[in-house]
Amino acid sequence: MWQRLGTDHPHRRAQLVARTLTLGITIVFWLIATAWRPWRLFDRAGFSADFYDEQARAFWRGRLHVDPAVAGVEGFLIDELTYLYYGPALAVARLPTALVGRVLDGRLALFSMLIALVVLGTWSYRLMRTAGRTIGTGEAGPWRTAAFIGAVMGSPVLFLAGWISVYHETELWACTFAVIAATCMLEVLDADPVPTRWLAGAATATVATVLTRASVGIGVSLALMAVAAFVWRRDRRVAGWAAGAATGGVALHMALNLAKFGSLLGLPAERQVLSLIDPERAEWFAGNSGSFFSARFLPTTLAQYLRPDTLRFERLVPGIRFGPLAPDLGSYPVESTTPASSITATAPVLLVLAVIGVVWWARRRRWAQLAIVAGLAVGAVPSFTIGFVANRYLVDLLPLLIVPAAAGVHVVARPSSARSGMIGGVRALVIVAVLWGVWANAALATWTLGLKSPGFTELRYRVDAALFPAPAPGLVDLVPGLPVPRDGVVAVAPDCAGVYVAEQGSWVALERADGRRVLRGTVSTTPDDRALAAGGDWLLSLVDPGPAASVRLEFGGVTVAELGAGELREGDEVTVVADPVTREFFLDGPDRLVFFDPSLVAVDDVVVGLGLVPDGSGESARLCRVLTERR
Repeated sequence: MWQRLGTDHPHRRAQLVARTLTLGITIVFWLIATAWRPWRLFDRAGFSADFYDEQARAFWRGRLHVDPAVAGVEGFLIDELTYLYYGPALAVARLPTALVGRVLDGRLALFSMLIALVVLGTWSYRLMRTAGRTIGTGEAGPWRTAAFIGAVMGSPVLFLAGWISVYHETELWACTFAVIAATCMLEVLDADPVPTRWLAGAATATVATVLTRASVGIGVSLALMAVAAFVWRRDRRVAGWAAGAATGGVALHMALNLAKFGSLLGLPAERQVLSLIDPERAEWFAGNSGSFFSARFLPTTLAQYLRPDTLRFERLVPGIRFGPLAPDLGSYPVESTTPASSITATAPVLLVLAVIGVVWWARRRRWAQLAIVAGLAVGAVPSFTIGFVANRYLVDLLPLLIVPAAAGVHVVARPSSARSGMIGGVRALVIVAVLWGVWANAALATWTLGLKSPGFTELRYRVDAALFPAPAPGLVDLVPGLPVPRDGVVAVAPDCAGVYVAEQGSWVALERADGRRVLRGTVSTTPDDRALAAGGDWLLSLVDPGPAASVRLEFGGVTVAELGAGELREGDEVTVVADPVTREFFLDGPDRLVFFDPSLVAVDDVVVGLGLVPDGSGESARLCRVLTERR
């Protein structure tokens, strides 16, 4: 795709279309992921973005276990050592950067994802050209290229821009490696004799997929085994190498899994830190035989990931949001349900083209190509059996669609005198559907990234004010005791005490007003001023300000918690947050954050002002004032 062609080359226009769409949607991905601040490309991302950096550092030290402080609740505690379950492929890619210490930790995930997106577009174009030879239509024209590359790049891979994390980076690279592997397999089937580069490409990409995301990789390995069987009579050397790569990648994954977890494929869910500290989660795993997977989840996941009504329009930017959370339909409830759309709603072009491609190959008995699709289908099955509903799992299904869709786009575009009058209408319909996919997935990414951002919320309602009269949608008064509404609804507390957004049945603070939810003041050595806040029969106070300072929480005159707050000195600024809506209660001082168990105190009856004075600037209620005008 990046090879320069002469101005009179017949495929130059198609190549230009593929380049433009690949780079254009990659730039859109970049802008969404950085909240339209592209210069923040290498900013440190949030939790889990440094997992592969930590794994790379562990590899340099000749070990598999990682720093528990990095792994956090995602780590698995085995024999007092902490392990991550993510494959080693992307960690190996970070080995060079790990040599410079921790300076790049958490700063490379977005850059890695942008590379994956460009590679995905490049190999999707190659896949389309390769599949075209099985259809007999020759090279792809500009409109076929626009339809297919747009459908691939505007699919749920674009949604992954909404959260820069190890989860999304892994999903994107696994999909990319799977497409590369499938393209090389089709080339192996088509060439005689088989060029070494295509065999090497199929083998390398298959192993990389397994060592990135095992569930998808095992399906790709089965596809490569099928290719080996089909070429056995023609070239036993090629078949042997293909079979070796297919089994070798899986064997290496099993060896690593055995070394870390004592199992060839399973994960000790009960030993994950989150399960160890969350009794309800531990109980859920105990009821599911200690596994993340079960066929009992299929009614829930199949219905959610395939139903077409998973999106909702709204007049607030970006215009599309998630529909209701998935209902639990299985005989055993899923452990976690997060907002998710469906393949039918966010990748309709790929789905339709994939069905057309499969039917065409089946009618012409192209069993080898269908065997590749069958292998990819096996790789998609675990995403339906996992006990978690999440939009990112749609990306696991994409290789299954992309490969036959590369053939389907040629079938749709084949000339036929009987339907020549319909070609214009079909093209228009396909392009509209592609644009829909780009909009829907970009909107979901934007919505996910900005849901808990005060700035994004303010922008949405300012744009709404410029276009529509009040009242604005998705805006309510906060009424204690009422059920929390759907995700994304914004609530304003009385007297602008706070602004909150609904997320999965709970309120998340967007803004807290000084003096009502937030208290700010300075550390004092005067005994009478050491009390920070009080409520009912509890008291929060500083103990011995200075190098050995700590914070004491007393309940009924009895100390129930005394936590080191680090080096608090005279004049240090501190913030106390006591929020009855979110049930948060914590102290924020210089470079530290100390959380208290909200069950220890009744935050509804907070008495404030003991040595802490609001700054009085009024800026803490800025968002509330904007929203009040829209009610």
